[in-house]
Amino acid sequence: MGNEKTDLRGMKVLIVDDTAVNIDVLRQTLAPEGYEISVATSGEQALKIAPRFVPDLILLDIMMPGIDGFETCRQLKCNDSTKEIPVIFISAKNETDDIVKGFSLGGVDYIVKPIKQAEVLARVETHLQLQYLKKEQEKSKLEVIKKNHQLQESMEKLKSTQEQMIQSEKWASLGCLTSGICHEVLNPINIISCHTQALAMERENDSELIKDLDSIQEEIQKIERIIEKLEHFVNQEGLVLTKNDINSQLTTILDDLDKEGRFKRISVIREFNLDLPKIGFDRKLLRQVFQNIFHNAICAMNQEGTLTIKTEESSKEININSKSPSSNIREENFVRITVSDTGHGIEKGQLSKIFNPFFTTKPPGQGIGLGLSVCYSIIQKHGGIIKAESDGSAGAKFVLYLPMISIAPVG
Repeated sequence: MGNEKTDLRGMKVLIVDDTAVNIDVLRQTLAPEGYEISVATSGEQALKIAPRFVPDLILLDIMMPGIDGFETCRQLKCNDSTKEIPVIFISAKNETDDIVKGFSLGGVDYIVKPIKQAEVLARVETHLQLQYLKKEQEKSKLEVIKKNHQLQESMEKLKSTQEQMIQSEKWASLGCLTSGICHEVLNPINIISCHTQALAMERENDSELIKDLDSIQEEIQKIERIIEKLEHFVNQEGLVLTKNDINSQLTTILDDLDKEGRFKRISVIREFNLDLPKIGFDRKLLRQVFQNIFHNAICAMNQEGTLTIKTEESSKEININSKSPSSNIREENFVRITVSDTGHGIEKGQLSKIFNPFFTTKPPGQGIGLGLSVCYSIIQKHGGIIKAESDGSAGAKFVLYLPMISIAPVG
């Protein structure tokens, strides 16, 4: 195995010499080996040919009219496209200073004229062999880098798929658990409510007791609202996809909130791309998504600040892993909706948790942490994604991607 010769046929050699006889001798010596040969008769011509021909080796005469071989080599080594090409000087000049100068300018070898065919063949073969091995090594490096990149991508996709499987299992288990809790809690709550109302009727003259019973009734109503939200979370409706204008949908929601007086001290900036095509989405469920996001933004700004809503056709590549871990979809197939606020922001440690069920950043009693988890579920059913961005101090941004293609309901 170690004695096998590398097949160097097809490797490129550029001969640079101003003497036709020398060129013919070199060509006749090298052509039978199967090398691809090109010729330049001056240094200037060599500098033009080399970047186009991209030889594996240059045989360069030193004494030429115009720029000599030394200057030609110097310029070749200053050019990014030719600096790695090995140069063998061929010259009748055999003084030590000339040989040293050739090596100092980047030459790899030096052949003294008159040309001896056996010597030329041996030296050319040696340096082509080295160049071949160098190229193979570069290929191996690039292949290793490519494989490492592919492995990294595969690991990330596998991790994403595993996380989604775990999330799906969590949601399934959570749904069963929540449904059972709602049923078990609602019955005693109803009984307490009935007894409270009956007691209020019997002791209607006892103002202090009536006040306490009213407080109890208010807390019961809070519990009932929480149970209603939990039941809605568990029993989310399937998608009813129709082609709609996302800008029109957002406009309707924002106008309704404005009529309710939610934007009294909030500036609403609408940066809508009016050329967006209609896309398939469930109007009712998507309304719920944006109502939740807008409500959170209003709360984060303490009802004072700037809310910016932007719609656009996306143009970069992203991975969306829904049913298949290897699915790779480009952003250009999506409409991107960005909702930015100038509120207090979201702490970085909380960004990975905000879409989890029952996680909330609000004070106790002001939320049960289902709004964003419902948004996540609805967008995922549409075949899109939702993500949050924030540096923890200056506002938050929610970015949603909705497919521009017809899709079947997911889940």
